[in-house]
Amino acid sequence: MSRRCGVALACLVSLFATSLFADDVTLWREYGLVRTSTEKRGRTTLTTYEMKDLTGALAAWEMLRSPKGRTCDLAPFCTVDGTRTVITDANVVLVFDGAKPPKAQVETALNALPNKRATSLPAILSFLPKEGLVPDSARYILGPASLAAFAPDLASANPGFAEGAEAQVAEYHLDPGKPPLHLALFYYATPEQARLHAIDFKLISGAHVKRSDVLLAVVYGAATDQEADTLLSRVQYEAKITWNDVPPPSPIKPLYALLLNILYLSIILSGICLAAGLIYAGMRIYRRRYGTLEADEAMTTLRLTGE
Repeated sequence: MSRRCGVALACLVSLFATSLFADDVTLWREYGLVRTSTEKRGRTTLTTYEMKDLTGALAAWEMLRSPKGRTCDLAPFCTVDGTRTVITDANVVLVFDGAKPPKAQVETALNALPNKRATSLPAILSFLPKEGLVPDSARYILGPASLAAFAPDLASANPGFAEGAEAQVAEYHLDPGKPPLHLALFYYATPEQARLHAIDFKLISGAHVKRSDVLLAVVYGAATDQEADTLLSRVQYEAKITWNDVPPPSPIKPLYALLLNILYLSIILSGICLAAGLIYAGMRIYRRRYGTLEADEAMTTLRLTGE
């Protein structure tokens, strides 16, 4: 049975009971929840969350997935844990509770969504270190609510969300026998913004801070200087430039076209000349044979022999 919420925030508690932060209305408002619906399909319950954009959907997907989940091939962003499958595509998140859905059912559900809008993935995803990353531990930070929920040790700082800053927090294992380390990676529009906000993070007790161009990495919690330096050394910024201007045309192509046109014109002119010569020769032969060739038009032929 399908149930749509015109005002999604009024029914969050009942719909998000499986999430630790299910009753945090501020958090879901920050992620940009637009509406949600739930329906029963046989033994499977499908819950759909429509977000304002892809970034909010990715943040919701990271929050809703299970820490014990494993990746699946139903979609580019898909995790499954027992009877719970969480998928995100464009600006929507699908949660299947019950039997794992077949791929055809997932594609049908995604194609039936009326307001699906795809945009480019956030740039910060490509800078989060992969080495030692605890699977499914990453959480997206879009504002104060998500910062307080997933990185409360950093809640006292001013990361600059009003200036468009975004972040990812994740856990890392450097030594299997020790507790994981906590890393927060902030992405800013300019290196100057990252430099200014690094000052605030350095005031937090136990925080280890590193800036790499527009990236600001913070290791917080129980971490030695050596452990923090090892993890921070894995954060490197590499600029990715997308050139949108149309490149100038290659000079070879116009030159090739010119030569080809000259060749075509030469062939046509040669054909015209040949046709005109054959017509003229045929006319003279005809007139000579039937006696219409005038005397002054006659051709004098010298029959020279070797005698």
